[in-house]
Amino acid sequence: MKSLIWRLFKAELKRGELTIISAAIVLAVSSVWLFTSITDRMEQAIFNKSGDFIAADRVVRSAHPVDLPLAVQAESLQLDYAEQLLFPSMVYGNENLVLASVKSVSQDYPLKGRLRISREKNGLTNESAKGIPQGEAWIGERLFYQLDIDIGDLIEIGEAEFRVTGRIVTEPDAPFSVFMTAPRVIININDVAQTEVVQPGSRLGYRYMFAGDKSQLDAFENWVTPQLADNQRLVTVRSGNSPLAGALQRAQQFLLLAGLIGILLASAAIAVASRLYCQRHYDTVAMFKVLGASKPQIRTIYLGHLFTVVLVSIVLGIALATLVQWPVTHYVEKLLNIDLPSAGAAPYLMAAGSGLICGVAFTLPTLSQLFNIAPMRVIRRNSDDAVVNPIWIALWMLVSVFALLLLYSGSFTLSAILLGVGLIAVALLLVVSQLLLWGSKKQAEKLKSLSLKIAISSLYKRAKKNRVQLIGFTVAIKLALVVWVIQQDLISEWQQQLPEGAPNHFMYNISEQQKPELASRFADESVELTTMFPMLRGRLVAINQEAVSQEREGEYSEKTSSRRRGAGRELNLSSVLELPYRNELVAGEWLTAGSTGEASVDEEFAERLDIKLNDTLEFMIGASRFTVTVTSLRSIDWNTMQPNFYVLLSPDILQDFPTGYLTSFNLPEDKAAWMAQTMARFPTLVLINVKALIEQLSQVVDQVALALRLVLVVVVLASSLVLYAQVQSSLEERRRQTVILRTLGASAKLLRNAVIYEFVILGFLAGFIAASAAQTILVLLQVFVFDIGASINLGLWVLGPLLGTLLVALMGAGATLRLLKQNSAQLVRNLN
Repeated sequence: MKSLIWRLFKAELKRGELTIISAAIVLAVSSVWLFTSITDRMEQAIFNKSGDFIAADRVVRSAHPVDLPLAVQAESLQLDYAEQLLFPSMVYGNENLVLASVKSVSQDYPLKGRLRISREKNGLTNESAKGIPQGEAWIGERLFYQLDIDIGDLIEIGEAEFRVTGRIVTEPDAPFSVFMTAPRVIININDVAQTEVVQPGSRLGYRYMFAGDKSQLDAFENWVTPQLADNQRLVTVRSGNSPLAGALQRAQQFLLLAGLIGILLASAAIAVASRLYCQRHYDTVAMFKVLGASKPQIRTIYLGHLFTVVLVSIVLGIALATLVQWPVTHYVEKLLNIDLPSAGAAPYLMAAGSGLICGVAFTLPTLSQLFNIAPMRVIRRNSDDAVVNPIWIALWMLVSVFALLLLYSGSFTLSAILLGVGLIAVALLLVVSQLLLWGSKKQAEKLKSLSLKIAISSLYKRAKKNRVQLIGFTVAIKLALVVWVIQQDLISEWQQQLPEGAPNHFMYNISEQQKPELASRFADESVELTTMFPMLRGRLVAINQEAVSQEREGEYSEKTSSRRRGAGRELNLSSVLELPYRNELVAGEWLTAGSTGEASVDEEFAERLDIKLNDTLEFMIGASRFTVTVTSLRSIDWNTMQPNFYVLLSPDILQDFPTGYLTSFNLPEDKAAWMAQTMARFPTLVLINVKALIEQLSQVVDQVALALRLVLVVVVLASSLVLYAQVQSSLEERRRQTVILRTLGASAKLLRNAVIYEFVILGFLAGFIAASAAQTILVLLQVFVFDIGASINLGLWVLGPLLGTLLVALMGAGATLRLLKQNSAQLVRNLN
């Protein structure tokens, strides 16, 4: 039996029968390898580089000293280790007193990222620093103006004196909140004791920082997480409550979706190729049975062929992907200025496993049809109609696809969206294609073009197979469109949240008297100020006259973490009559000039605290209390780097309290000296520079955009293979039709035009329905996955039909027109 299997296998290799199915598996394996290797490594590189934003890979935060041997464990796991102790303190200098946020750091801080220090008060030059000598202090820019000091002057913190030796330009782990941030002072952690500022009851922030390889970090995380108390937590760049954490999470979703689409296309290509392979062997199996072969023998032969092809194709696919990834890796590293980590064993295992699962799961149903072919097919060509229940095959395919999606993504929602919309598209295709084919048959008789008549007649004659082809074309085009739109529109939507010229500085503590002069100074320098928001701080103390619990700031638990920001600390309150930028009214009526005692609340904040329309909120500002009624709920885009507020009040409330104003602006680099003069003129103003944060966020967007462009190339290749496999599946029947028409005297030009018309119609229908399905998928992804407002992409309805028409027509005509170059004798000789 083994020798028979091998002889038949060699014969089929010579005939090229296994070319398509082998190519499908090779592309499937190489695609999965590239997706899991390149995209995962890019994702890891992005997140590794994003560790720069918290100055480490992992940080244990606590309001009290952590009673665990963290340093010992870090050393045993060969992790880099550093410590911080943060506390508020009054800083005295040049007879001025300012409340500052003191960060005391160990000598190895920062572990990731760069702490940049300038040795000049107003200079543009700066240097990367690591660790600060004892007795020295580095201070934030605005503290120079608030204290009216210069480089080299002395400042006092508690009982200790420090010499100012640098101006802080950027901190890798700077706070992401741009409101009410105290000016920063950095000192050596060994100098804290002599300040005598830290006393029992002091508000402290302990930061234990770790950096190293992923496996070591995972081991540390598994060790430390179960031992942390409720008021302690392990923080990564992914878990931070910041625009960066949201940006990185969305980056991961983009890359994951691209990988899922590659899996779907690979599965479609293998299913089409295996179907074609089995159809070409119906007659062979029938002849085997006529000659006395049993079903187990036939099963052994073809399963032997299948597993041989699968295993060889897996090896070839991995080898091809390995060769391709070398130049791609070099290009990515050079363009993004990042070092991609090594691939490891995971991509090989994932690629081999996916190739094996796809090769088996998407060929067994069609092979089962092949095994059940009746010997009567030798006489009756249509005796293969009722071999295996098609419902069983459909269910097997659906379960296999969903299992692959779920295994690869780990996301039930994303897998369900892709599979669900795919099923809807298939159902729509079946209905629409049947209606169109039925209608076209009736109209064909009225056409004058004989080529078009033949094309429509061919479509109707092969209606069942054409519906299958149409589904294959549509799936390939639809998924390519989805990746293209993600790369274009969704990334653009993300980039628009950080547009060119977005505010990179915030200024607050502006008095009513300072507003006119400040506005005039900015206008003279052509620096545009955004809206000046009146702002004061108040604590929410009651909802519907029911007291709200107040957790101490710095405490943390899974139960209270979501409420702490709202009820556990003072809120920034403001009042505006125009809906703020990228805020949307979701319920109720917006505030007006005549509104009294009203409030508009962020919907997520309202959901956390169970606040509804017409509820009453009681706030306390100092010793005063006031009550407002919730008249509207808003959705807020927190990723815009624009001022946003959980609660906006009607104008009458702020009239009873002294308020400062907050604004933002984009400051060009050449205006730094002018800005320094302005701060000297208004020493009470607070200026916050978020330029570094915006640049970091933009860098993440650019890296993800490049990753998707690379993924799009692979998706296009996979889509092309699906299209090619679908075209190849109809070649045998087209060869028979060509023989008949040639015998009846049809010219090559007539047949060529008929073929082109047939594939143009198929391509247009596939492109149109693919655009519909892609738009549906994108809307669902925008709403349920990416948390972006749903939008209609009109370009899809042009690109889809155009892309379908061109690709299907070119590939179809290219594959079939060579039949027209053969004479009738050659065509008959090549018939199966």
